[in-house]
Amino acid sequence: MKRLMIAAFGLGLTSAGVLVALSLEQRAEATREDLELVRRQQSQRQARHDEWVGLLEGYRQRLPKEYERQATFSQAAADTQRHLRLDLEEATLSLVEDGYVVRVSPVQIGESLPADGERPSAEIQVGRRIIDQRIRDGLFELPAWAGWKGERPKPKRKRSRRKRRRPLPKPIDGLYGARTLILDDGTIMYSTPGWGPWAAQDSVRPGGVEMTFTDMASIFGSMSTGGHIYVY
Repeated sequence: MKRLMIAAFGLGLTSAGVLVALSLEQRAEATREDLELVRRQQSQRQARHDEWVGLLEGYRQRLPKEYERQATFSQAAADTQRHLRLDLEEATLSLVEDGYVVRVSPVQIGESLPADGERPSAEIQVGRRIIDQRIRDGLFELPAWAGWKGERPKPKRKRSRRKRRRPLPKPIDGLYGARTLILDDGTIMYSTPGWGPWAAQDSVRPGGVEMTFTDMASIFGSMSTGGHIYVY
């Protein structure tokens, strides 16, 4: 009888030990799960914090440009004369008369290049600019930094069938197209050229503004030398 009682007591102790071991293992597993959950939450909080810091830094960097953009836009809104507005973010050129936008033309904006050695900087300056030159069918010397090795094709002289035999207008001619506006900061606004390094569809002169011949012809005929163009 005593042996049975001792055996039963031993089994009880063994069972209790097993239960305690299982309970401790469960607690350890629960602790590990809790620690993993805490790590994930901390990682998520850190990721959200980094994201917010990045957004705030971006806003902080854009704030001066946004102030400058709003100031230039306010200047343009107060101008009662016919003028142009070049929106660099939207890549559009607007013709404004008496405070009303009468024409909006899509444009291509050339990238900005810093000064490098003998090459001057090519960058569109924001603010109020002035049209310095209006050039019709002008020929330009290629800047050395363009690195273009081609040659200007020989122009084909086409004549109308009218009695006067007047030369037909060439919609695409010259290095910068048939119509060109040069601003006081050196920015060149031109129609799509038919030859040269920027004749390709997606190729734009650095620090330049390119548009179709039709849009440029309309702008060219509407603006005169000394006219204002607001760049923002």
